[in-house]
Amino acid sequence: MSAADILPVVGQSLGIEAVDTHTEALRVAEFAKFRPTYYWDETRELELAGTTWRVLASAKIEDAEDTHFLGVIDKWTLSAETIIPPVDHTQILDPSSAETQILSSIDDSRNWDCGNTDEAVVEVSRVRRVLVPKRKDKDSLLTEDVVVSRLGCGVYARFIPIVASANDLPFYYPRVREYAFGFVEPEDRDHAASTLVALARELSPDSSMATKRQQVIWQDLIKRLYKWMVTDRFGYQKRVALDVMVAYDTYTTKYQELKAKYAAYWVDNWPEQTDPRKFVFEDIAIASWIICLWQQDGDSRQPSFVDLGCGNGLLVHLLIAEGYVGYGVDQCSRKVWSHYGRSVDLRAQTLEPYGYVADVDWIIGNHADELVPWIPVIAARSNAKFVVIPCCPHDFSGRKMAFPAVAGQSKYHAYSMYICDLAERCGFGVEKEYLRIPSTKNLAIVGRRRVAEVGQVDVDTMIQAGRQGFVARVPDSVKTKVRLAKVQARKQQSSCE
Repeated sequence: MSAADILPVVGQSLGIEAVDTHTEALRVAEFAKFRPTYYWDETRELELAGTTWRVLASAKIEDAEDTHFLGVIDKWTLSAETIIPPVDHTQILDPSSAETQILSSIDDSRNWDCGNTDEAVVEVSRVRRVLVPKRKDKDSLLTEDVVVSRLGCGVYARFIPIVASANDLPFYYPRVREYAFGFVEPEDRDHAASTLVALARELSPDSSMATKRQQVIWQDLIKRLYKWMVTDRFGYQKRVALDVMVAYDTYTTKYQELKAKYAAYWVDNWPEQTDPRKFVFEDIAIASWIICLWQQDGDSRQPSFVDLGCGNGLLVHLLIAEGYVGYGVDQCSRKVWSHYGRSVDLRAQTLEPYGYVADVDWIIGNHADELVPWIPVIAARSNAKFVVIPCCPHDFSGRKMAFPAVAGQSKYHAYSMYICDLAERCGFGVEKEYLRIPSTKNLAIVGRRRVAEVGQVDVDTMIQAGRQGFVARVPDSVKTKVRLAKVQARKQQSSCE
């Protein structure tokens, strides 16, 4: 069996999920038009209904309607966690509670009063919500009103914290009385673009709400508002499904637990040259998800595991620290391995996957490169379950794979479907879930149930086909030694001449 035997099947399945590439190209082209203006170093003010606002940022947006703006604000209102990472979820209170004045606020003028102005304010909606933090033991709940109003040629969404003083604002919230986003249409709608604005009301005349940290937040928010509005205009639908096998609340609870236990130590004490913030948080997220997945089985016995191509070994360390029994295998050891202690079993060896059998319950392959296509086969032969997160495409021989172009699909998607097809040929019922990790290669493919009886002859056929051409990858450490030896030899030769 070779990649050519499977690609036609993959190509057929991709066609079903293909997207309109013309629409996608238009959407990306609109993203490229995003040219914001920031007002960090100058004070630009805007009078709205008798209230003075500080303008923080603005951006032109073409061919947009206020319905696109209102659609995005509605999503942000109902799910603040989509734009505020420290928020776990959003609770919408009874609509009538937003009309009461039971709670105090930094500013008691929560209703726009036009006074003597000619501007007419039309309130579109008013929602009172509670932002529930992820760190429930450290951060308090925040009650907030979201008020959407029409004023002149614009629509504005105001976010008003209901707190007694600025000291009650959580760390992630802007240090402002309130902030707002606006969508302002031009008088000449046929020839001019509309404008998005980010506004805020200062706590006091000498307060700073444009610190470097706050600038990053405002930049991110107005960019998201622009892109979400463009996306809404083109009718784009998200093509991946999150939280399919593991519920969001279950995962985030476990993630926060493990992050509190391990993140700070390993970020501060990471001995490798790689960025600890990427690897530490990514592996904590993967470990959290795997543990939640395993806990669904309802087995009182902790499952055992092997992590093939374990790399820095942090995932193995985390799982063992949480009470699971297992080990990791990689071609060469890493500096960090010695920091985990003797309880963490990490083995430096070159695997011959066609002859490998593991006496464990689960086989893990997290970006395991050339071992990825072998993992379903090894799991079938070992009578084990598996979870694999594909990365760079390799076939059974260990060589890089090339896939035919299919409209609307990436090479990563094609390779993932190739691995899914292999798993099905091994008799597994394949499940897929996109993980909440800081990587674009974030699809977890799981085989935890055998749905077809695949004879050992069939598995052996796949093994023999791969065995004939498999060439183990030369470890990077060996490549480095060879390269340095060549450099040293050239230096010696030059000195002799």
